[in-house]
Amino acid sequence: MTDKHENLLAAYFSGQATESEKEEIASLLKTDKEFVGRFSEAQKAYVAACIPAFEKTKTEDYGRLEAKLQPRRSFNWALAFGLAAVVFLGAALFTGYKYLDAERFLSQSETTTISSTRGTVTQTQLPDGTRVCLNAGSSITFDRSFGRKGRNVTLDGEGYFEVASDKARLFKVRTGNACVTVKGTVFNVRSYADEPEIAVSLLEGSVLLSAPEGETTLKPGTCGIVSREEGNIRLEKASQSVASWTKGRIHFTDRTIPEILADLHRTYCVDFVYEDGLFGDERFSGSISSNLSIDEILSYLDVDHKFRWTREEDKIEIHKK
Repeated sequence: MTDKHENLLAAYFSGQATESEKEEIASLLKTDKEFVGRFSEAQKAYVAACIPAFEKTKTEDYGRLEAKLQPRRSFNWALAFGLAAVVFLGAALFTGYKYLDAERFLSQSETTTISSTRGTVTQTQLPDGTRVCLNAGSSITFDRSFGRKGRNVTLDGEGYFEVASDKARLFKVRTGNACVTVKGTVFNVRSYADEPEIAVSLLEGSVLLSAPEGETTLKPGTCGIVSREEGNIRLEKASQSVASWTKGRIHFTDRTIPEILADLHRTYCVDFVYEDGLFGDERFSGSISSNLSIDEILSYLDVDHKFRWTREEDKIEIHKK
């Protein structure tokens, strides 16, 4: 690798490459194997730099999680971006990324996506200092200009946000047909694509919730619910346990068994098979530890001992006894 090539990479990943330099990089990716390898290393450093380290908090639960953090190795010149780490917490603790190939990354690297796969909860901190916790099967995406031209993220799934205060740059979360606008506050957003509603629960501060059919300012303790189909907003009292999933709890209020199984599918990486109408209209409320096994949780739900289930690898079939 020549100094010129290193300078090209530094310019590209810092967002300062000219069009001619981008064309030169594209050409090198097709003809120079050594450059492709170096580009891959630079890519990893860039992705890491977009996900600053999760800071230690003062709460007992976050302190417990912090003690489990594993150090990341990083490439030396990644210091040009700043070092970072992401924690993935599930039944076991692990770290990792899904990397794009060089040419595909070249065309897509204007945005960064942080994902929490099934069976994991991801703690991270954005470049502006905002702390984010992503529930299983969730992701946020932001572009390279985050923190400079604005603070905009797109959420798919469920996320808990502690937004760093910045009156000059509003923080916006776009999800489905809803948008949450804040300056600095604490809130939870649940927005899984397979659910008919988006729920925004405010814990501290104030947020503006916008939808196709109107907007409203939420107050602490309020939950704004947006209908994906109709685009309207209704207000409810926020559950005190709405963010309990960030502390290893599975909480549900007045939910059907199929709705609960959908959460367990994301948390435990298992697929459930059952006949339509098997569970009737029964609804449950409760809070259980995600450290329990899936069998223990199913036994907890089957209070009347009406069902039996069998498991084969990652599939669980449920039948009536």
